[in-house]
Amino acid sequence: MKVFKILKNNFISTIYPKKCICCGEIIDEDKYLCEFCDKNIERINLDNFCFECGYEKSGCVCKYNIYRFNGVISIFKNIEYAKKAYYSYKFGRKQHYAKFFAKKISDAINKYYKEISFDCICYVPSYKKYQYNHSRYIAEEISKETNIPFIDDLLVCVKKVKKQHKSTIKERLNNVEGKYFAGKHLEGKCVLLIDDIKTTGATLDECTRMLLFAGADSVYCATVLGAI
Repeated sequence: MKVFKILKNNFISTIYPKKCICCGEIIDEDKYLCEFCDKNIERINLDNFCFECGYEKSGCVCKYNIYRFNGVISIFKNIEYAKKAYYSYKFGRKQHYAKFFAKKISDAINKYYKEISFDCICYVPSYKKYQYNHSRYIAEEISKETNIPFIDDLLVCVKKVKKQHKSTIKERLNNVEGKYFAGKHLEGKCVLLIDDIKTTGATLDECTRMLLFAGADSVYCATVLGAI
């Protein structure tokens, strides 16, 4: 059976070779990025990162904004190679790519959140009519990597709002108000909240508000991409 499985995998790899999630170049089965993209993808230097606001220390905005979440980590910069790689996963509906982003987030959690004992993982949900929830798949994979329990539908998105990317910070905060609610009680829980992109932090902050309202004791966030 083992030999058959190996032959089957080799056959599938020949017909459908694994490709770089960024540029599409054929790569080894145990990789997600080609050598060039792996070298050039824009990683965030977390050693020079403010975990309270989610910006590099040189651009820290903590004195201007008071977030409800206890901390936030972002792995890649929301530009060029990193953005292209994530959008390939998000809009290409390539669910198996979730493992790559989940592994990167899990490594950061184990290093920078190592003193925190999380009770559960949840994610920022998409509006109900959209079936492909990219953040959910990543959260599930992080749960497997870290052994932190995954809770589905902890947050529910109850309305669709206009796209945020051209909105001001004030508009973003107003847009997300009332968009989410927590569907389960979280008395005293420490929650890890997963999303795809952290820009101003408005979405994460609103979701955190709902989790705290549901009884959570603390909320820490992690995203794939971050505006720094």
